[in-house]
Amino acid sequence: MKSRSHYHAALAAEYALGTLRGAARIQFEQKIQNDPELAAEVARWQEAFTQLDNQIVPVFPPASVWKRIQHNLALQPARLPVPAKRPVRAYIGWALAAGLAALLLIPRLLVQPEAPTPVAILASSDGAQNGQWVVSVDMSTRSLMLTPLKAQGIADNRSLELWAIPPGGKPRSLGLLNTQQPTQLALAEKMPDPGYTLAISLEPRGGSPTGQPTGAVLYSGALAL
Repeated sequence: MKSRSHYHAALAAEYALGTLRGAARIQFEQKIQNDPELAAEVARWQEAFTQLDNQIVPVFPPASVWKRIQHNLALQPARLPVPAKRPVRAYIGWALAAGLAALLLIPRLLVQPEAPTPVAILASSDGAQNGQWVVSVDMSTRSLMLTPLKAQGIADNRSLELWAIPPGGKPRSLGLLNTQQPTQLALAEKMPDPGYTLAISLEPRGGSPTGQPTGAVLYSGALAL
């Protein structure tokens, strides 16, 4: 069960992302005005999403694409030949085939893959401006996506390892991270529950040799959703 703080953190993420709407958004905005800590949480998520937007590089189509579009628009529609009369049974067969095809295709067109949901921001543990990590979950693939935002580099003989830490429990390794680009980690076990702490430690190359963190914790944050 989510605590009140975790519930508010989840709402802050939804508010910053723009998915919190209607009366719920209005009520949340009223809470922000009277809760400085909640306002700061919203600001953290907004900054993280802004950094993600800044990493998107626009891709412009080549000139040949525009020429092809202009060429196709300039073409005159060809006159369709008048079909010859066919027996009624033929039309019924075509109608049944078209209906069956529609029944098979429409569900595929309507089902859209869900976008990964941001669930945590991992900030520098020492309070220094050493970047941060945005953690998103993709339930369709049962995986976590970790995106570095101006994260500090590490030596070649070191690795960053992600840990899930339950309240009062031992850390569980979720995998190694790439400091230069987003890392997708498949969840071998169930998704960590809200209230877990996610932490990134500095380990020897290849990961911790003991199955537990052995180096300094560089980033950490609570799982909000």
